[in-house]
Amino acid sequence: MVFAYGYIPDFTKMRELRCDFEETIYNQDNSIVTQNNRFKIFKLDDTNKKIFIHKEPIDKVTYYENDRIEFTLQSMTDEFIEMANTVIDRNTFQYSSTSTINYDNLNFGTRYSKSTGTCRYLN
Repeated sequence: MVFAYGYIPDFTKMRELRCDFEETIYNQDNSIVTQNNRFKIFKLDDTNKKIFIHKEPIDKVTYYENDRIEFTLQSMTDEFIEMANTVIDRNTFQYSSTSTINYDNLNFGTRYSKSTGTCRYLN
């Protein structure tokens, strides 16, 4: 068996970090579309400086140290593509994110969101 990247994550040894946050989505004119309470659970591989959502790697990690983690995450659905820039402050356990949401349906245009919240270790 050959592994392309030579890195095999061991999820049993990773810390799990749950981030609860409030997300506000805005129209282009800055009017609020919706506010949602959400959460994400990240698996942290501090040794290799890698972060995962469930078991999917986040490939665009721009900073990963003991004080904070910064990354860009692209999400795609049948209706939109979202690019989120996220910072997790590991000293204060604060979560913040800004996103651009491009919809397939031109009636929705491009929206953006801002999220803030707190994180805590689950293990």
